[in-house]
Amino acid sequence: MDPARKRRVGVFSTLILVLLALAGGSWWYWHSEQQKLPTVMPAPDFTLQNIDGGQTSLYGERGKVRLVEFFFANCPDICPLTTSNMANVQDQLKQKDLFGKQVEFLSISFDPERDTDQVLREYADRMRMDRSGWKVLRGTEAQTSQVADAYGVYLEKQADGSWVHSTRSLYLVDADNQIRKVYNMGDEMSTDEVYRDILKLAREK
Repeated sequence: MDPARKRRVGVFSTLILVLLALAGGSWWYWHSEQQKLPTVMPAPDFTLQNIDGGQTSLYGERGKVRLVEFFFANCPDICPLTTSNMANVQDQLKQKDLFGKQVEFLSISFDPERDTDQVLREYADRMRMDRSGWKVLRGTEAQTSQVADAYGVYLEKQADGSWVHSTRSLYLVDADNQIRKVYNMGDEMSTDEVYRDILKLAREK
């Protein structure tokens, strides 16, 4: 092959490689965009009492991915199962060194009459809630009902003091205070799905 033809072949081969690289990069970008979680709505801010002292506000925790749960400690089924599932996700995040650093859990009790600080501390210990990265919050009934309503959580207090509530009461909030996903609770909750979604948002930071 003469030198001129060799040069033409070399240039053509290089051009093909560049085009393939560009196509691959474009596909990867498109694929990454498709995998992103959509924004559901801005997360309403709130400020509630932390059982370990002081006040905690959602917007004050900006910069972290947060999993926000609405619950009450006397719940016989859905709440403890959900919290147990969250504790399993907590353990997975610890293995990635994300829990408490890039990811935080917030559990909001809407039963202030029975869920005292002491009751909630005992619940947290029993459910393996590591409070270095998991804040348990409470407020007056009016405060927590207002927060629940802002998030679209249905609450109804019964005559015996127990509560009926919607089972979609678990919210994934990104570092910019946007709700990115709402999950079913209890046995309809997929810990694998929640864990994967949290990792996606942690990588977006």
